Amino acid sequence: MAESRRRLSPADRRSELLALGAEAFGQRPYDEVRIDEIAERAGVSRALMYHYFPDKRAFFAAVVRAEGERLFEATSTPPRPGQSLFDQVREGVLAYLRYDDEHPHSAWAAYLDMGRSDPVLRGIENTDNDRQANRILARIHAAVGADLDSKVDRDLRVTVYGWLAFTLEMCRQRLLDPSIDADRLADACAHSLLDAIGRVPGIPAALHDAVSPDRR
Repeated sequence: MAESRRRLSPADRRSELLALGAEAFGQRPYDEVRIDEIAERAGVSRALMYHYFPDKRAFFAAVVRAEGERLFEATSTPPRPGQSLFDQVREGVLAYLRYDDEHPHSAWAAYLDMGRSDPVLRGIENTDNDRQANRILARIHAAVGADLDSKVDRDLRVTVYGWLAFTLEMCRQRLLDPSIDADRLADACAHSLLDAIGRVPGIPAALHDAVSPDRR
């Protein structure tokens, strides 16, 4: 039965629809979710639903984009004075895992395989990866305290993007099996990034020291 319609601002109504969509897409395959179902649960007409989102694909893309925004905000963990690079990375991974724990269905919406082949969804994923990579690279630059050689910077960027894919899959596996220990997973991810950075040729001494095992 549809809920009685509540008066909401357009922004709040849109946010509500996106939250309901994240839950629905997180629980069931894309093809099994109906726009009518979302409208009914929100207590709005189908026409109003299509006023916000022209079709199901656009609605799903908006859900994934909103989840990316929420996740980026949730993993914003400003470094504390004197905090090692290892601890900064580890804390960011733990923040990611906490988000998954608190929003398991929403997290699943961002992991659906169709995003790999859909150009719109792929573009959203690329944007999210760019933001996360730039955040991590900014921490690396801060650890160095100086400009990096362009080739070193390029190789570090490639390393960070590869690490993001690795970490995303590690976190996805924990969604599949919540018994996986979050602290152990965060340690593994943080160690893997620092180990990979340490193997980049030509990194300055300051960065080599920041990623050395003695600093973890």
